[in-house]
Amino acid sequence: MTASTPLNPTAPPLVELAGVSKTYGDVAALRGADLVVRRGELLAIVGPSGSGKSTMLNIMGTLDRPTAGLVRIDGHDVARLTDRELSALRAGTIGFVFQHFHLAPGVPALDSVADGLLYSGRPRGERRRLAERALRRVGLGHRLQHEPHQLSGGEKQRVAIARAVLGDPPLLLADEPTGALDSRSGTVVLELLHELHESGTTVVVITHDRDIAASLPREVRVKDGRIEHDSATPDTVSVSLVREEAVR
Repeated sequence: MTASTPLNPTAPPLVELAGVSKTYGDVAALRGADLVVRRGELLAIVGPSGSGKSTMLNIMGTLDRPTAGLVRIDGHDVARLTDRELSALRAGTIGFVFQHFHLAPGVPALDSVADGLLYSGRPRGERRRLAERALRRVGLGHRLQHEPHQLSGGEKQRVAIARAVLGDPPLLLADEPTGALDSRSGTVVLELLHELHESGTTVVVITHDRDIAASLPREVRVKDGRIEHDSATPDTVSVSLVREEAVR
């Protein structure tokens, strides 16, 4: 697929933003953003430092609430959810991958991933079985007992991805997933994100790298808090309907 591939109009929306703004004091980090991400998409949100892309990720990931506008994740109006309901939505729907791997020193890869289910109520043996499956899924079946200092940067990021997809969330948000890697390791991680997408996961990559963004099927460019370009065919009907709800 190319970056100009249009949205599939039959796929249900997984993420809907309508007129979303976020201010911190006098600073407008995001201004009137409209975005529809349909289930099964692979896209990049690209922009320079300070453009608003990380703010958009935090709002899409329900880590932050907007100052104005409507946010709907997997059909749920985020503004109508309690903190507990929001945590449950996040835990079951969204996986996060960050630039830095957040792996505890001295903890083997298997346990680093299994700890992602620590509060799920599952017994330790089941958590470890699921963690092993996730690590094998990202090609690290031979590194289960390796600690972070024994792993390359690319392997550490793959452990982080295994942890993010442990519960098979439909949405994966990857914030600068290759930012701390050399070009070879970065290529391996991008190939893995493509594989996860092909298996059905909706993947949103936040990046400052225009080459990475251009290599993905859809590119959304952000500048000064505004979406200035979206390579997909605009989903005007869906956005307009969501906007109507946002202003009610």
